[in-house]
Amino acid sequence: MFQTSIVNEVGVHARRHPDRPALEVVDGPALTYAQVWDRIHALAAVLADVPERNGLRLVTFLLPNGVDAALVYLACQLAGCVAIPLNSRLAHAELRFVLEDSGAEVLLTGAPFQDRAAALVRDRGLRTIDCDAVPTAARVPAERVAVDGSTPMVVGYTSGTTGLPKGGLYRGDLLLFSYLQWARSYRLDESSTVLTPGPMFHLSYAGLTLTALMLGARVRMMTEFDAPRACRELDREATFAFLVPTMAAAVIAQARAEGRSALDTVRFVLSSGAPVSADLLADMLAFFPRATIAEAYGWSEAGWITFETKTPETLLPQCVGRPVTGSDLEVLREDGTPCAAGEPGEIAVRPVLPFAGYLNHPEKTAEAVRDGFVLSGDIGIWTDDHRLLVVDRKKDMIVTGGENVYSAEVEQVLARHPAVVEVAVIGRPDPRWGEAVTAVVVVDGPGPTADELRAFCRESLAGYKVPKTVEFTDALPRNAMGKLQKFLLRDAGRRAGSTVPAS
Repeated sequence: MFQTSIVNEVGVHARRHPDRPALEVVDGPALTYAQVWDRIHALAAVLADVPERNGLRLVTFLLPNGVDAALVYLACQLAGCVAIPLNSRLAHAELRFVLEDSGAEVLLTGAPFQDRAAALVRDRGLRTIDCDAVPTAARVPAERVAVDGSTPMVVGYTSGTTGLPKGGLYRGDLLLFSYLQWARSYRLDESSTVLTPGPMFHLSYAGLTLTALMLGARVRMMTEFDAPRACRELDREATFAFLVPTMAAAVIAQARAEGRSALDTVRFVLSSGAPVSADLLADMLAFFPRATIAEAYGWSEAGWITFETKTPETLLPQCVGRPVTGSDLEVLREDGTPCAAGEPGEIAVRPVLPFAGYLNHPEKTAEAVRDGFVLSGDIGIWTDDHRLLVVDRKKDMIVTGGENVYSAEVEQVLARHPAVVEVAVIGRPDPRWGEAVTAVVVVDGPGPTADELRAFCRESLAGYKVPKTVEFTDALPRNAMGKLQKFLLRDAGRRAGSTVPAS
């Protein structure tokens, strides 16, 4: 066990420089490190009597982006509780599932979510705490507090792209080590000003915010992503920002619309969650001329485990860089042995500190961990220079006529067609081929026919990779985080729109 903790590291800065700016909501309240410490203690005090369930004191929270949405993580660690952030974009039934699956009995909330919280209370009999009614304590001495970092600090529910979400348990020590990794890789220190443009229920945005507070840096938090405000922040305030590709594209479009040629304050832009295209990279290098542009790859159970600084000379499609320090990363065959360069297999990592498993689901934990390696469910390939390519989800790989087809490869080709707005490629059961490559597409206007799209694919793909079937639909199913839910498309009974099989 480490001899410090995340909350204690924040306390160090409250003690050493209490008046330093710490957490500022864009166009909203601003707290110094001393005020952050006081607020942490105020929130922790109302958690003193949270009941224990199976050895854990679980606290869920449904809060808008703001001061409390960040500091509740630290308050829970101080109080010996486990924080379970609830995705405010979820529907009522989805929120209810998380509460039932976790067994949590306490819900922290605040405006504007009191009505949603009240509905959950009626369903589950929860105890709710209105954070807006919790007064901040008088000045609390920034003294060291006893925290057991070997116990869980956070439960993060996966986004449910392949089925029902699962609650991953993350120990305080694991998160502390991860945040120190991030600080090293992303060049964060006490001089940084970190922009938080995304939701605090997302553990990457929450983690970067807590990393900044651990380091004594300044955080600028947006209540929600807004391209004009983000432009202003990146030009005048923030030195670091994590922008998913859609955010980066929106910021650049806004800058162009405002007649800006560059956003000069930002020094480091991190991307993750989707590949950075060559065109977007060129735009980012042009509009963030003083910044390092980098990409990280990981998954919920492992965190970010690879890293790469992007340059036009080294850009390689589907490449996410090299393992970060402390990540024993492998690409594994089905028998668990390591793959050679160029050979596809499942990406897995053996972290410095082990993944604590899924809350209340030991059987799912056993499926996710093999010989100490946490499995990703992604198919990867090592390059000759030991960079990692992420080529597909394991469940998205299609075996047709004995040949492996990576759906992402087919999707990339179809996405280049000017009329295709969205596309997902899946395998459908087929008596002849085992699985038939099937494309589900959203097109603009009348669009091309199925045969025209298949002919377009033949220009770039081997015949066995060309879709046997093309299905047209108005929209692809996505979850509350906007991630594609292919498992719904695989259900043969959920075909939407017209289906045009190959002749």
